[in-house]
Amino acid sequence: MNYHRRNRFLFFTDSVLFMNAMTFMSVNAVITYFLANLKASTFEIGLVNALVSIGSVVSQPLFAKLVMKLTHKGKVFAKILFTQRISFLLVVAAVPLLAEAHPRLMVVTFLIGWAVFNLFVGSYGIFYMSLFAKLVAPSERGRLRGFSSGTGSVLALGSAAVCGLILNRVPYPYNYTVIFAIGVTLLLADVLMFQLMQEQEADEVAKADLNYFQYFKTIPTMFREYPGYKRIVMGFALMVAAQSALAYYTLYAVRTFQAGSSTIALFTAITGLANIAGSVIFGMLSDRIGHRQVLMAASAAGGLGSLLVVLFPGLWSVYAAFALTNMCIIGYNLSSGILILEQISRARLPMAISINSMISLCTSAIVMIGSSWLADLSFQVVFLITGLCGILGVLMIRDRHTAAAARQSSELDSST
Repeated sequence: MNYHRRNRFLFFTDSVLFMNAMTFMSVNAVITYFLANLKASTFEIGLVNALVSIGSVVSQPLFAKLVMKLTHKGKVFAKILFTQRISFLLVVAAVPLLAEAHPRLMVVTFLIGWAVFNLFVGSYGIFYMSLFAKLVAPSERGRLRGFSSGTGSVLALGSAAVCGLILNRVPYPYNYTVIFAIGVTLLLADVLMFQLMQEQEADEVAKADLNYFQYFKTIPTMFREYPGYKRIVMGFALMVAAQSALAYYTLYAVRTFQAGSSTIALFTAITGLANIAGSVIFGMLSDRIGHRQVLMAASAAGGLGSLLVVLFPGLWSVYAAFALTNMCIIGYNLSSGILILEQISRARLPMAISINSMISLCTSAIVMIGSSWLADLSFQVVFLITGLCGILGVLMIRDRHTAAAARQSSELDSST
């Protein structure tokens, strides 16, 4: 197996392992239901989701600086991931000790452990896309991401079924201990994928010593140099805001329709089915019609999902919204980094990915925390806001120059 084929296989396997691991550690289904059982407040449940964004924002400049100084990135990335995932095992070990006897302490312990875990999430996009751009040919990127995600989603259906069985048949709190332990084990296996990647070429190393102040000073400069990139980043921020609704569908179902463990297991299954459909469809379409169109369709799906719950209140609307918002996420994960790659030179890619992550995650954290207060007043208001964000995201991601050219061409055709 030559190193090109080897690296493609490792990227493929990474997606499969990661998607299945996050089925067992789903923040929008399993973790939300776990915290609901612990009688956590709406704010605390919203904070768990917001910590994904906050942790990444805090660490983003540090990892951007590190990536730009490395000629080879795979082995360093593997060490970062190993540290992250081993540390979360301490939280998993605390579940059988604290969840039943000291639920408030368990909530606090989980929040602290989850915050530490998500400090490392700031490394994901920068390291991954730098390696992906370097090791995978442009003509193979869309299909590789789509089919690896689709395969992972097929297997995630089995993982969702296992989650349901464990939740129903293993007594509380050992059921969550087992579920989280399986998730972390899969994440540790995923570390090997980056450890085994072969980087034949050395990347160019940035000469500047980028500190926090210089990092934020670079953002307007990048926007001036690449106005199309600026518009994309704004669209992605709206798209991520639309995805925030997913954190509240489970809580809405539990509080409004008294959803139980079977419904939560069904949510994880719906996530798997939506990811299969989204990965295969978006993966094939991305190489045919382009990543911009895929992202527009994904943003529209996210907006429509939230608006369905507002217009047609009911548990079936929540199921549909769960599927559509997951389609939004899979489209974003598949195509956002590649669309940025198409706009930016490879030398500026780590910074471009980091800036997009910073702005999108800040937006997500603000929407998530704000929604945690609004949800106590009305879930419908939360879903209306996130739905409108998804629709506005479509308009922002749309290329105005391409649209203008299409209209001009249509007018010329009509006149002739």
